Amino acid sequence: MFDTAQWRLGDAPEGPMLAAIVETAGSVMVGLHPDHRIFAWNRAAEDLYQTPRREALGMDYVANFIAPEHRVAVAADIQAVLAGKRTVNFEDDSILPDGQRRTLLWNVTRVLDKTDAPIGIVAIGQDITSRKEAEERLRLVFEHAQDGLLISDHSGVVDCNPAALRMLGLTEKSDLVGRRPAEFSPPIQPDGSLSEAKSRALGAITLEHGALTFDWVHRQPNGTEVPVEVSVRHTMLAGRRVSVVAWRDQSRRLELDRERAELQQRLDLAQKMEAVGQLAGGVAHDFNNLLAAIRNAVQLALYDLPSTHDARADLENALQTAERAASLTRQLLAFSRRQTRATECIDLAALVHDTLPLLRTSMPPTVEVHIDADSGDALVIADRSQLEQVILNLVLNARDAMPDGGRLEIGVRVDAARSTSVLTVRDNGIGMAEATQQRIFEPFFTTKATGSGTGLGLSVVYGVVTLAGGTVQVTSVLGQGTSMRIALPLAVGTEAGATSTAPTYPANAANGVLLVDDDLAVRTTTRRLLERHGWRVLEAPDGEAALALFRAHRDQIALVLTDVRMPVMDGVQLALAVRRIVADFPVVFFSGYDELEQHAVEGIDSVPLIAKPFSTSELLRVLTATVAAAR
Repeated sequence: MFDTAQWRLGDAPEGPMLAAIVETAGSVMVGLHPDHRIFAWNRAAEDLYQTPRREALGMDYVANFIAPEHRVAVAADIQAVLAGKRTVNFEDDSILPDGQRRTLLWNVTRVLDKTDAPIGIVAIGQDITSRKEAEERLRLVFEHAQDGLLISDHSGVVDCNPAALRMLGLTEKSDLVGRRPAEFSPPIQPDGSLSEAKSRALGAITLEHGALTFDWVHRQPNGTEVPVEVSVRHTMLAGRRVSVVAWRDQSRRLELDRERAELQQRLDLAQKMEAVGQLAGGVAHDFNNLLAAIRNAVQLALYDLPSTHDARADLENALQTAERAASLTRQLLAFSRRQTRATECIDLAALVHDTLPLLRTSMPPTVEVHIDADSGDALVIADRSQLEQVILNLVLNARDAMPDGGRLEIGVRVDAARSTSVLTVRDNGIGMAEATQQRIFEPFFTTKATGSGTGLGLSVVYGVVTLAGGTVQVTSVLGQGTSMRIALPLAVGTEAGATSTAPTYPANAANGVLLVDDDLAVRTTTRRLLERHGWRVLEAPDGEAALALFRAHRDQIALVLTDVRMPVMDGVQLALAVRRIVADFPVVFFSGYDELEQHAVEGIDSVPLIAKPFSTSELLRVLTATVAAAR
């Protein structure tokens, strides 16, 4: 019989049965003399090593079939077996004649003669190459996975990958093996539950259901908290129950969620502001039409009253009130970005210094004003008066945020990386809550007491800045103050103060005017004002009727004065139709808006625009200049 540690010659079964067993065995069976020469070689060995038995017998097995880096170890093991050791599960790599490398798992025993002298060894091997490759693939996945991977049992963590160590801020497996992951957690989870109690509860649920996924927060030794998504599954390993755990770091996902929420808030605000802006612009347009009619009517009444009449003071007060109302609508139009800009290249730092005297008079003595505006390169293209209004509105808001005094800082600098000029107004006042910050640019929203403000200050800032292609950012903390940051596109290659020269206008002349407006009150009062000053007027309620009058009375008309927004045919369409009949015919627009809205049509770019409500002198000046320029 075979001894468990060795063969003895004469003890082993002989004959056809043994030969059949050895020859048909699925395992490689090799017999070697002490000098490594082959004396036994079964069919499995022939197949694996691609070498027939007749060629293999007598060959040095170690020198011909063992990978070079394993030859010393294999030779040493052979000598150890000959000395009495039995080798079990010895691995080495064999090199085949075609260059393939195969890994074999060996059980090796020695062969003794009848005197118990060792005369060789017998090795029985299994080709485990595929299994080793699969293990290596799994090891690579385990070691290089970005998710933390752990195996744990009742005693704690049994194994973990480097990603799990990184998430916990550890460097050595020994720092984690044998411990429970819950030990690396803050005392309380974000939902308010105790980490230890929640860990045990989740463990019980996982044990009941076999698998579970949940959110968790770990804490590194330096205090950094790491949010992870935990996936746990129970399974059996070597006869014992273990948990296979995967941690997915949620830090980046939560950061992206926060960024997405912030972007959504900005988008919602932009859409809200756009909708409110359209509403504000529409209200301002209709209100300006009403103001134009009121103002014209008051002016006509003043013409007919002697200078000593008692009612003149009331009418003049009505004119002043109408002007204040017009100023309010101009702020609405600035917010809704429907206001004409007399743009020029402006030195933002110089503008702050120019505005400084007015700013200081607006400040109580308890407020310290500090100016850091020395950059002469902070050039922007904008309307000077609108920018002055922006600065004033920001400063007044800052002043009101410091009722008991404080520090106001105004700074101007150039952000070369973003090609912007930056104006910053900062106070250390009462600050704002997050909910207030989200609404501060809405028109008519105010935190001041009733009667203390219109709520248009920051709305105007928003409208003017966005119209100039800039952005407004607010940073505020309750009790710590507010910082408003205005960024405007940097003007390049333009000198500050380069403005167009205003034309001079000849004296008024009596000429025929085709007056077009769908608002009866505006049309009637404007006609009476023009006639009062010697103009002959034809009037029409829309562009289509006006075009018919133009064709019929062309010789009596020196100029077309038309509203822009009208039914049937608007003012722009009318101007184009008139100029198709007579090229470059004098046309003047007047509108409740202060610009031509989205119209940008070739052929009307030279048409003057008068904003309603207008003064009589402004109306007459523009009409006279337009007729004179056409002569």
